[in-house]
Amino acid sequence: MKKAIFAATGLLLVLTGCSSPTETSDESNSVIETTITVFAASSLTETFTELGRQFEAANPGTKVTFSFAASSTLAEQIIAGAPADVFASASKKSMEAAAEQIPVSTIFTSNRVVVSFPVDKPLIAVTDLNDPAIKWVQCDRQVPCGTAADAALEADGITGTPVSLEPDVKSVVGKLTALEVDAAIIYSTDVKSAGSKFSALEFSNIEKATTKYPIGINSNANTKAQAFVDFVLSEAGQQVLLDAGFGSPS
Repeated sequence: MKKAIFAATGLLLVLTGCSSPTETSDESNSVIETTITVFAASSLTETFTELGRQFEAANPGTKVTFSFAASSTLAEQIIAGAPADVFASASKKSMEAAAEQIPVSTIFTSNRVVVSFPVDKPLIAVTDLNDPAIKWVQCDRQVPCGTAADAALEADGITGTPVSLEPDVKSVVGKLTALEVDAAIIYSTDVKSAGSKFSALEFSNIEKATTKYPIGINSNANTKAQAFVDFVLSEAGQQVLLDAGFGSPS
């Protein structure tokens, strides 16, 4: 009987050892040792998701998680203590608002707003936005895409009124995609990612329609955060941004 008990105990120990959470088989995924939390402007959703995938592939054991929203909203969250290692903003103003948490930043790309519309309902000129019969939408004025829209509209002498102000550019794109409006002021990158669905008109003052994107690291960030920022600034990272239609940092 004792031999049977000892044998059962030995078998239990073997089974317990085989299921130890500290051991991984050759077929299992690498253990995540570091997580980098990146807060990024909503216009960077697709591009930064791809950059995160490439960074993880080149850095086994590192996981990149994202929070995408309007830059002004993300800045408020960081100021309130949200655990962001990296902040990629669609405007210098939003980055400056979080300067206490992120004292140093670098411009890494640019984008510009355009007047977009469905290909089967073309506008003739930007001035069509002055026509009360044209329903159009833009971002809320305190977020980067809204700030750029206001500057571009003023430069072109547009006095028409949008039917709504949306919280971020993805919401604006959603209104246009759903054909709830005739036109929308969105980023040129959004027009490109939509393929053949949208056409666009450029504002006459490209400089006013353009916004610069800074990226910075939280003062209490994970030590791996700098490596991610370096990747975004690298030739490979910049190519991903250019392929998506973003402009040069300068």
